[in-house]
Amino acid sequence: MPTIPFFDSKDCEWADMTVMIAGATITKIRGVKYKAHKDKQLLHAAGDEPISIQAGNRTYEGQIKVLKGALDDMNRAAIAAGGDDVLDLQFDVVVTYKAKGTRALQTDTLIGVEIKEFEKGWEQGAKSMDVTLPIVFMKLITE
Repeated sequence: MPTIPFFDSKDCEWADMTVMIAGATITKIRGVKYKAHKDKQLLHAAGDEPISIQAGNRTYEGQIKVLKGALDDMNRAAIAAGGDDVLDLQFDVVVTYKAKGTRALQTDTLIGVEIKEFEKGWEQGAKSMDVTLPIVFMKLITE
């Protein structure tokens, strides 16, 4: 297995990141989180120690947190495309971490993203509404 060189560099800050959904830069974004998962389990045979690790399917999921206005924009786009709401859309998400100091540019592309659900909520005294959109997607490409 190749070794990965680690070095001191400036960590990415929120201001260093841009998120594009379906080709448009999103400015009403409040958070993004995504993960890749590969099903793995220990394989046992003779004795009581595992003899290998068996791997299975990959899955991808996460969440995008946006202001209500962004959800409204996405719902309008879904209706214009012939759907009922944002739950009928499929799109790619591109997350770009800008180069800074010794840190290189990095781009994560989430392929075939679909939103699983959305929930609107409001509380007394709130100045804005955040909406968390749980997502699933088909592939993660990091460049």
